[in-house]
Amino acid sequence: MLTQRLSNRRLLVDFLALMFGLGAWIGVNGVYVQLPLIVHNAPEGWSLPAHMVMLVQFANLGPILYTLYIKYSAWAYDKYIIYTLLAAGTLASIALSFLHNYTSVIFGKDHSTALLSLMFVTALVGCTSSVLFMPYMRNYREIYLVSYLVGEGLSGFIPSAVALVQGVGYNPECRNVTKPGSSRPEFVPTDSDPRFSSQIFFIFIGTLLCLSFLSFLCLNLLPVALAERVKLPSSMEALPTDTKAPPSYKTNSGWKMPKHVYYYLLVMMGLVCLLGNGTLPSIQSYSCLPYGNVAYHLTVTLAAIASPLAMSLGFFMKTPAVELLSILTGFILLLVGFVCYLAAKSPHPPLQYSWVGEFLVVVVWIVLCGLIGFVKMGITTLYRPDPGKGLYYTGVATQIGSLVGAITTFVLVNYVKVFQSYSPCEYLMKN
Repeated sequence: MLTQRLSNRRLLVDFLALMFGLGAWIGVNGVYVQLPLIVHNAPEGWSLPAHMVMLVQFANLGPILYTLYIKYSAWAYDKYIIYTLLAAGTLASIALSFLHNYTSVIFGKDHSTALLSLMFVTALVGCTSSVLFMPYMRNYREIYLVSYLVGEGLSGFIPSAVALVQGVGYNPECRNVTKPGSSRPEFVPTDSDPRFSSQIFFIFIGTLLCLSFLSFLCLNLLPVALAERVKLPSSMEALPTDTKAPPSYKTNSGWKMPKHVYYYLLVMMGLVCLLGNGTLPSIQSYSCLPYGNVAYHLTVTLAAIASPLAMSLGFFMKTPAVELLSILTGFILLLVGFVCYLAAKSPHPPLQYSWVGEFLVVVVWIVLCGLIGFVKMGITTLYRPDPGKGLYYTGVATQIGSLVGAITTFVLVNYVKVFQSYSPCEYLMKN
């Protein structure tokens, strides 16, 4: 069975689709994993992540402009827009390696203008990819959509893994110091120097984005990739992603889905992305750090690889049924509730100084991220045969869900103060 499924595809096209998907969010994720190093020199300090979260949401301007473009344009030249976005993301990441520490005065205060401006460019690539990159894969056979989704999942894992090699987030040393004007010694966390600088890291991310650009170029030029494209009627010049595709194309496929299931799956996608892209990343540190930095970084790394691994199941199994996706979404809600409970109990969650607590929090996060990745893959593949705008609407649901989740959690974290931060030296202060 496995040999038959793998023989029915071109592995080179799989690799090109994977590298194309890798370029979607790797620029944004790369900036996030460098925060522990960048914030020490940034004038915004630890308020910098709050600025970045809202900046990513402003980048939803990209999907809005693209939607207006395809609505009022006779032809949607998607591949040229993708070329432009990937090239801009590549240049922005390379520029970040030299300019991420550059600041300027705005309204009388220093701000990380270069960092935030260039990150906005990479965020435009990520946000627009949901309504442009993924729908573009409808030009190719259905089996290659899973490869794209695996690559998109790896865009979160690879920066995290490289950051761990770099030394970002290792256990800080608690040093006993006496602050000026105080006679009482205090334990203060001190981070160790990384193995290589943020400049080298951003050059690496820019290189991967360049490879993503070249992979997309190959998808459109190599004969082996062109042979795997969906064969369209010869009289039809519009891409399948064109919202003005001729009715004959829409009616000849025989694809059917009940209207209530169609909208139900879109709501499910929005809910899963609200949790996976908006809520969970914002509270991950609150739920994991109280159990120690080892537990936290195991969670970040293993959970990041759980999603693409779960998506890769699409290589070996048939498209999941709607009933199965509904059951798995129910499990996701239960696990999210548990994670939110741990985050709300920070800085003193249950089983805090026990190996059982560390093991439990890591396993829960791995299972949770794996389930989210599988459900997103399942919903996307269900819409893949849609000759209309199914994949486009899944991208819209993804961005709306992520936007609502990010804004809601931002308010809860920064203004309502539902979650309390954890100090790694607090335990020593009590002894």
